Amino acid sequence: MAEPLGEFKSKRTGFALTKTADGQIQQTVSYEGTATGFGAFFGTLTLTQPLEEAGANSGTCTWIAKAILDDKSILADLAEGTWERMGSDLRFRVLLKNNLSDGRKLRCVGVADSEAGTFEGQMYEAQ
Repeated sequence: MAEPLGEFKSKRTGFALTKTADGQIQQTVSYEGTATGFGAFFGTLTLTQPLEEAGANSGTCTWIAKAILDDKSILADLAEGTWERMGSDLRFRVLLKNNLSDGRKLRCVGVADSEAGTFEGQMYEAQ
């Protein structure tokens, strides 16, 4: 595996469960934190599942974020990915393919810890 470009660390700032128009459960978790080379960021991790899969141990997710760079410019991040529960803990490994508003692409590997309220991990250059 390639060397990470840096890391991200964030704390949960919000949590919501809603019903989508087609009757699925949508879970959104908001985070605030910092990332190497990006300064402060604010993001939302979203999981959408059919009612009968509410207890699933893996699935797909999306990530949407904005970062405030050191020069006070703003960078947006849209990502698609997967999540997988880590054993019986309320911790989830999250793999994301990120598309940044400046044209760069990253790959992020992190852990969302529901009990600790954190989302932390590493960033890699994507091909």
